[in-house]
Amino acid sequence: MKKFFVLLVSAALLLTSAVAEAPVETLIQLGDTITVNGEAITEDAAAPIHLTHAVETHEDVPEELQGVSNRIITITDGGSYRISGTATDTQIAVKAGSDDDVRLILDGVDLTCRTHAAIAVYSARDPRVAGEYAVTIVLAEGSENLITGSHNAAATEEEPEFDGAIGSQVSLGFEGSGSLQVDADNEGVEVAYGHLTINGGVFHIEAGDDPLNVSEDGVGVLTVNDGYLYSAVKNAQGGEGDGIDSNGWIVFNGGTAINLAHPASQDGGIDSDMGSSINGGVIVGAGNMYDPIESTSQQLFMMLEFSEQTDDLVVVTDAAGTPIFAYDFPYDYMYIAFSTPELKENEPYSVYLGGEIEGEQQDGLYTSITSYTPGTLLTHGGGVAEQRGGMQMPADMGDMGAMGGQPPEMPTGDMQPDMGGMFDFNAMQQAYASIDLNELLKDTDLNELLSGKDLNDLMTGFAITDLLTEEQIKAIFGENVDVNALGGFGGMGRGFGGGFGGAPRGMESSAEVATTQFILTRENTAFSNVSAVTK
Repeated sequence: MKKFFVLLVSAALLLTSAVAEAPVETLIQLGDTITVNGEAITEDAAAPIHLTHAVETHEDVPEELQGVSNRIITITDGGSYRISGTATDTQIAVKAGSDDDVRLILDGVDLTCRTHAAIAVYSARDPRVAGEYAVTIVLAEGSENLITGSHNAAATEEEPEFDGAIGSQVSLGFEGSGSLQVDADNEGVEVAYGHLTINGGVFHIEAGDDPLNVSEDGVGVLTVNDGYLYSAVKNAQGGEGDGIDSNGWIVFNGGTAINLAHPASQDGGIDSDMGSSINGGVIVGAGNMYDPIESTSQQLFMMLEFSEQTDDLVVVTDAAGTPIFAYDFPYDYMYIAFSTPELKENEPYSVYLGGEIEGEQQDGLYTSITSYTPGTLLTHGGGVAEQRGGMQMPADMGDMGAMGGQPPEMPTGDMQPDMGGMFDFNAMQQAYASIDLNELLKDTDLNELLSGKDLNDLMTGFAITDLLTEEQIKAIFGENVDVNALGGFGGMGRGFGGGFGGAPRGMESSAEVATTQFILTRENTAFSNVSAVTK
């Protein structure tokens, strides 16, 4: 009896300890009246949760929304906040201390802010370590959540810039098993400083610019470890944006991620300045700019450069004819990348456009295929790939990844010609060709201009024959060098299409003779000039 009593007391103590350690949640109910733990929210600025009002006056506010007053729910303390309900012209703002951890639990939220970010994280603790975060957005189990948000265009000392419907000035993480739909007029989810990590949840993000963006140059890491992510740029005339973007790194470790760039802009499905790696998961990226994926990725991937843009069903089958990948693209794209754990090294694969397919699919991605009747068999290599506007791309562009370089970005803003939402490469080429560098730089001290610059980096995109005579080249490489076979400096330029007056450059030819066999190795993951079999 005594032993039973001791066990009972021990169990009670353990239960009490577990309850004590469970985080206390503050309940925020959205609606015409906003309540906190059942009481109307206070407007006392000294309270840890309080309400203020603001009218946005930045230049991007459309005329019909000027004068709209937003209700701002400001959270200044660390803790867990469970949010439910519906509200329009309302923002949740986190302005916590540098030692505070904050958890926003979205549990059936329909939140709209038409002139600013719907969720704006100004401050909280930031570990500043990739994959770590102290501000967490949790998607509650079984919950469906909708965030419709805008942005503020002009940053001041008092008001930092928020480009996305969900924006953060510190590292941010997503957890949970619920769903989140984001409808953004500019960027979807943007972390200005620090890192963005996705550890769970079901996401559908459609944005006017980058649906997911980590923007701290050379620092930010965007990591996808688990969950389901569909991120797509809205197909709006004159729009642009990458499917997923980082000014630092992108790392896929698991889950499913479909990333679609704007179909009419020169952007990539998966774009990073410092490198993108695929270590696991089912990953799809599509766009009209070549953004390389690191060859050091732990999981094999396939990059396809089409000779003509396609919005058709793309199916990849193994040697036995079994489909291992199938995606029905919603828009026309030139570059398509994908990765699944089923890809194997040194195995021959076939690629088809169209055909008759049956099975389960989500957002165009087939997760199980019960039958497939092949469509048009495709080849790769054996020529040059066309870019939009019919311009030809040189087959040999040197070592694409020699310097970890990125493809040239097209000019934006005031430098972008008005082409009705479509890039006209002929017009673009004429614009570049009209630039007279002698006149432009006549008063510039080039020694000062180039001081401290990495000339190897600056010269990417130029062929060595653009800079040296044949005699000079032979003096460096020897008399027997094949001058015509030499590539460029890194193969890809960072500016003006790989050189003033030049065309945007793509992948080097994947095979001298066109072939229907797509054989993956660690060193060979990119296939150019993908097109229908020539009869």
